[in-house]
Amino acid sequence: MQKQRLEKLLEMEGENSQDTFVLYALGMEYLGMQNGDLASAYFKKCLLVDPNYVPAYYQLGLFYQLRNEEDEALKLLEIGLEKLAGSKDQKTINEFRSLIEEIKF
Repeated sequence: MQKQRLEKLLEMEGENSQDTFVLYALGMEYLGMQNGDLASAYFKKCLLVDPNYVPAYYQLGLFYQLRNEEDEALKLLEIGLEKLAGSKDQKTINEFRSLIEEIKF
């Protein structure tokens, strides 16, 4: 099932390499396959296409936290939190803040 999903997403990327949903979904698929390097590459590509794609900041923040690269993780999480300024999505804001606090302490 996972292989079929991955193949379909790669096919969709081939049709439109600028589709942030597909890029993010590929990042999540590779994350689920324990391939953090490929996952992070897709999250970064997603942000190149759309610097306002907030979930990619969160996933990259987690990635760098797991690699003990706290400075990079905090930088990305703070950018994501800034993108949420004025948002009414309190759950997402709280998730960003919680992860930032976890890294700082």
